[in-house]
Parts: sequence; structure tokens; C-alpha cells
Amino acid sequence: MMPSPQGLPPTVYLASAACEDAAQLAQQLAHYLAQGDTASPPAWVLQACSFAQLTASPTSDMPAAVLARHDAVLLLAPPMRDSASQTDPAQTLLMQARLHLVAQGQAFQLLFSQGHRLEQEALAALCNWFPLAPGLQALRMALRQSNPGARARWNCEKCSDPDCELRLFQGLITPPAS
Repeated sequence: MMPSPQGLPPTVYLASAACEDAAQLAQQLAHYLAQGDTASPPAWVLQACSFAQLTASPTSDMPAAVLARHDAVLLLAPPMRDSASQTDPAQTLLMQARLHLVAQGQAFQLLFSQGHRLEQEALAALCNWFPLAPGLQALRMALRQSNPGARARWNCEKCSDPDCELRLFQGLITPPAS
């Protein structure tokens, strides 16, 4: 994560198929994070948006999210449908948002959980994205203590680097040289 310019806090974009879902998670996170140290300036700004706002062109009628290299993007995956044969518009929007972010070179984290687990995943992602944020120091310690067997570092399976992900999957589908 690149440092933010001029000391401005980075923005954490929470994006979902419906902006209301992202706004609800942003509100939950803001409530939790407000319980921390309120004497210091905020480490980041939470911004809810839809997948469509992430991919909107400047000429569209919809306000586009203006991402900076130091901003974090958390994508909330819609629940999978029971039948794989049905085309889910939310999944299509998610794929378009992911492709757009990859094309822009923007790092992102995809969150698959629902309910309270989603909030925990989002907080864990913030801890990993902003390891020096004062409001998250207590949370980082609590996460480590609640799961002592887990690795302290972010592992490859949870990496949001699109180039790394592409290399990983290309390596899986490329036949080994003989």
C-alpha cells in the first residue's frame, strides 16, 4: 500500500452489487472503529459504493469512484445461487468490477462471507492493509490471540495482488515443460 499524499488519510472503498449493502458494512465498521482511539485523526475514510460506481466512466450519469493508488478496495461478493445454470447479474457486476480494478492496477480484497463473519473479514483486511493504523493495533492483537495457530503474516491464498493471482493461475493451467 502506497502512502497517502500530503498526509491525507486513504479511502477504503466498500463495494457491493447494491450500494446499500456496502453502506451497511461501512456503518458497522465505523461504529466498531469509533470505539478505539478518538483523539487521533482518522487513519482512513470509509466510502460505500456499488460495483457499477467502481466501473463507471466519467461520461456516465452515475458518480464514479475516484480511486487513488493508496486507497483500499473491499469487494463484497454476492451470495452464490443454488443453480450454477442461472446467470446472476450481481456476479456479472462483480466480475466487471474485478476486471476494471485489475486493468487500473488497483489492489483489492474480495470478501465472501455474510453477516458477522463479513465484518470480521473486513476488519482483518484493514489490519493487513494498514498495519500501522493506531486504531487497529488492539484489534490486531485480539485477532492473533483468538487464533494463535494462524500465521501472523498474510498468506498467498488471501493476496489481492492481481498480477500475482494471474501468475498463480497461469502456472496451474500451463502444462509443465518436459
